[in-house]
Amino acid sequence: MGNQLSFSQTEHRREEMSQNLGYRLDPRGKADGIMIIIISCVYSINVVAVLFMLWNRKYPPLKCKSPVLMACMMVAGILWFVGDIQANGHVPLEHTPLRNCKAFGVWVRILLGVCTLSTLIAMRSYGLFRVFCKNQPFRGRGLYVPYAAYCLCMLVYGIVSQVVSPSLTIHYLLHVDICYYETGFKASMFAIIWVTWLIVAILSWRIRHIKSSFNEAREMLIACTAVFVVLIFTTVMHYAVPLFPLNVRLRVLTTSFDHLATNVFWWSIMAVPIVSCLVRRDAYLEEWMDKLRQDGLQRMYDVQSPNATNNKGSSVYNRNSLFTADYARLHTEMPVPKPMNSGYPYFDPVYGAGVYPMAHTDAVLYPTAYIEEVPHHAAPQSKKKHRGNLW
Repeated sequence: MGNQLSFSQTEHRREEMSQNLGYRLDPRGKADGIMIIIISCVYSINVVAVLFMLWNRKYPPLKCKSPVLMACMMVAGILWFVGDIQANGHVPLEHTPLRNCKAFGVWVRILLGVCTLSTLIAMRSYGLFRVFCKNQPFRGRGLYVPYAAYCLCMLVYGIVSQVVSPSLTIHYLLHVDICYYETGFKASMFAIIWVTWLIVAILSWRIRHIKSSFNEAREMLIACTAVFVVLIFTTVMHYAVPLFPLNVRLRVLTTSFDHLATNVFWWSIMAVPIVSCLVRRDAYLEEWMDKLRQDGLQRMYDVQSPNATNNKGSSVYNRNSLFTADYARLHTEMPVPKPMNSGYPYFDPVYGAGVYPMAHTDAVLYPTAYIEEVPHHAAPQSKKKHRGNLW
């Protein structure tokens, strides 16, 4: 039987028609089925890991990894895989919903899969850049407006792709039962993906020297290297061999590399905190807190030692601590500002802008500690009301 399995009764017809048209076609078979099963099992494990991560999202070493964003990335990766199964020709399309090339090849694979995953990664990197390089919070219009603008552009791109003739974007080839991307349309897709990942690489380089407790320079180096290798391979493949879905080796390699890069990125960031939370929760929390102490950040985060126990004898940590990116932006090594006539200027995410009295020069280094020490009426008042919990 070789590579051939009874995926569809159309495989023999596909081979005959492709030979008449001068194409060499490898029938869908064992290699495709094995690849789909292996990657599906990997994503099943990933889903369990995501559920575990969300269940323990208040655990400080996991919380600092932006668990909701990481969960959304995994969902985007799964959608990308569904789109790859269709676009790379691993299963029969005829007489199935997968024959709708624009729905799965553009919306599911490109927009909800590749572009969503890439922009979430860019958003996370930009958030860390705002916190540690621009001293701005990991929230607010400055973070969400660029992301919303990108999503709007992708929505417009999808709508235009939907209304434009399939002969200019992506269309179904009946004789070989695959979806085919036109050259110009492929160029626009790759341009978007390349620009997004260049932004991620630049931001990752800019934040490579942030505090060690939050530094992911090594992880991002591994992830970006894997992604760019796969991007180069996929770009060359799509232009050098436009009908690569007809070759079993090339289509299996392309899909496998795509999702190898996705998993390398995700697990390079989340493997240590997830596994440590599972097998050595308190010991890893103590190690993580030691890094906070070395970086001078424990006072800001107010995380209790895991050696502290509750009345039931189990270890605890303070879930209501000021563990928030609003305060993380105060942790960068900034020079002490020059004093004004009345004291030192500052900006606090809760109390707003103001000036510390000259008698409290230590408040420049430990603003939250000073605010807790002064009477409530003496604390600088913000013009805006504080919204919700700082968590």
